[in-house]
Amino acid sequence: MVGLGAFVTTIAQPGVIGRLPLQLLLKNELHFNAQALAAFMLVTTFAWNVKPLAGILSDAFPLFGTRRRHYMLLGASMAALCWFLLGVVPRAHGPLLLTAFGANAFMVIASTVMGGLMVEAGQKYGISGRVTSIRQALQSLVSLSNGILGGYLAATAFGWTAGIATALLIVLAVATFFVLTERPVAVRDRHVLANARRELATLARSRTLWASGGFLALVYITPGFTTPLLFMQTDALRFSTPYIGLMETIEGAAGLVGAMIYGFLCRRFSLRQLLTTAITINVLTTLLYLRYTHASAPFIHAIGGFAVICSELALMDLAVRSTPPGCESLGFALMMSARNFALGGSDVMGSWLIDSRGWVFHQLVWLNAATTALILVFIPLLPGAVVNRKDGEVAPGAASGAPPTEPAPARAS
Repeated sequence: MVGLGAFVTTIAQPGVIGRLPLQLLLKNELHFNAQALAAFMLVTTFAWNVKPLAGILSDAFPLFGTRRRHYMLLGASMAALCWFLLGVVPRAHGPLLLTAFGANAFMVIASTVMGGLMVEAGQKYGISGRVTSIRQALQSLVSLSNGILGGYLAATAFGWTAGIATALLIVLAVATFFVLTERPVAVRDRHVLANARRELATLARSRTLWASGGFLALVYITPGFTTPLLFMQTDALRFSTPYIGLMETIEGAAGLVGAMIYGFLCRRFSLRQLLTTAITINVLTTLLYLRYTHASAPFIHAIGGFAVICSELALMDLAVRSTPPGCESLGFALMMSARNFALGGSDVMGSWLIDSRGWVFHQLVWLNAATTALILVFIPLLPGAVVNRKDGEVAPGAASGAPPTEPAPARAS
């Protein structure tokens, strides 16, 4: 059940299997410019930015007496309905926006429940390593196959994309109904809300978290060019949609290689060294887009996929190390939500420069590289207790349970 849930709640997202088909539908049939398209995607995927609230909701407020079963049924079935409607509603901004937003919102519920099931199964049966491995393997499979699949689906009628996503979610809903048994005995748990308030207060007081969170914001808010690149691929370079999808698959494959290499390097170099190197490589890789052509695209996407995942893993490592003890799940989830929103905003910013200020693609590449390079100035300001150690080294104060750079809480005598 966990494997099926992880696969469906990943691939059936409008931003995964539907990303390229939906973007090209909006661009070609509704004649969206880059700015409108980036804003549309930012709004429709906003629910993923508040995913921690879905976790608190399912933990604290049982639905028909269960915390997992009925929430999964609700999320999967309603997401399937929204996907179906997305395929049949009039091709207009309003209907497409509402149905895509609904599909994402209910997918967030299903994905959150899947995460809860994974944790519960791992803890109950002592198989957390195997469950996590299955989830990561399925997500890697999706990342490799979705580019080619999305490229070919984008070349067909959008109804095929909506139909496949609807069918996958119906399978998940049916499997949940027959396989996921949970006795309806759960009651409202006030302790979940109390713990959430306590964790939020702890996070608000964490200087380490604020320092690292500010650094992450600076990295991700640099003006991006994801949507402008799509316009250049289709309008200027005349890439076919399968070829665009192939570029995404090449990025995914290179990213997997980068993840394996990072797992080796993080035990031999400090996080400060890794951040400096990864961001520098990212800047140099960004400049390769100045020479982006049909022939050079596979090489650039391969190098880019490798550089991006190395930077991403170093930044996620920073987020993990900076989260105060006792607030791990909520703290990390909040940082990832901020990351996702900043990424969407950066794409909107870059698209706005193209459409409203008359910039050209090469200018946007230079701006992205320059603002990313400026981030290197702030690395020395990061807390040393967080970034000066290698992976596997014990953080100062870890043995006593205190955060690495936070004073231990006062206790009443």
